[in-house]
Amino acid sequence: MHPEQSAHPEQTFAFCGKVVVFIVSILTLLPNIRRVNFTSDLLKDMAALEDFQARFDSEVACANYLFAQKWPHGFICSRCSHTQSTRINTRRLPLYQCNHCHYQVSPIVGTIMESSSTDLRKWFTAMFLVSATESGINALKLSHLIQVTYKTAWLMLRKIRQSITQADDAAKLTGNVYIDNAKFGRPYTGFHYEADEYPVLVGVATDNRDQLDYIKMQIVPESQYDEFHVLSEGIESFCEKHIELDSIVTVTERKRMKRKDMKGYPIFKIARAWLKRTYHGLGQGHLQHYWNEFCWRFNTKLQNNPLFESMLRLCVTTSTTTYAKLLKKGELLA
Repeated sequence: MHPEQSAHPEQTFAFCGKVVVFIVSILTLLPNIRRVNFTSDLLKDMAALEDFQARFDSEVACANYLFAQKWPHGFICSRCSHTQSTRINTRRLPLYQCNHCHYQVSPIVGTIMESSSTDLRKWFTAMFLVSATESGINALKLSHLIQVTYKTAWLMLRKIRQSITQADDAAKLTGNVYIDNAKFGRPYTGFHYEADEYPVLVGVATDNRDQLDYIKMQIVPESQYDEFHVLSEGIESFCEKHIELDSIVTVTERKRMKRKDMKGYPIFKIARAWLKRTYHGLGQGHLQHYWNEFCWRFNTKLQNNPLFESMLRLCVTTSTTTYAKLLKKGELLA
């Protein structure tokens, strides 16, 4: 048998037989008022998932593609920078041994998948569902779909979203930038913040034709807003962290402009509806990762970049973290 062939083809990671059952189980949990649109998205996403799984139908296919993303210009040894290697196929994932210093490296080293025993196909599927689907995915759905524990599914998604957050933190708005003041929570009425509400600043950069170029959504820390307004230090903090210094910044005010005429608020409404539809019971401490997820997908589409490939490149260049480290940071399961 060729070393790259699966010894147990009957155990190939196949979801397709579970798709109908999965759809039915999800639909039974949905409120009728939201079922029509969500069903359309879900069916479309499941069809896309079936095509995706046909493309990456084995661990070998995933490993080969991962190699191409990790070393797009060919293998480079991290120890001595030599460019020639020998592939060793005696383990679950291949190792690449430098022909000069004999250092051996796995393609998952230095990525969010490092030290993970979860199959690459399951990782690829999780990345695909986060990056390229409209209906979204949470840990409970993912655990059923790829047949892992809830804890494993949560950690996988948390690592994926961490890579998105790091990329979002590194990118700054530039040019003509508009900042809109929005709020999330209940009851979405009135001009002051209720106990279950908090403000979200929506930053939009436009190009020289006044077309959307990039968007960010950031939760305002509690110390930076009062009952009615985001304080000036909240706006200044957003500008300092997320906008280039030479940008032209316009802060819109609801009292002087209708919501529909704001640059970023219509997109925020879409993000808010997606978040409420897909994720339930999230604490405020977790929500920033989900705003970042929406913005990353929106910006990637805006730039006409391939979603899954862009996601995989992020995950390949982001170092891994552990469940224990997240718990130390107070990252509880959600």
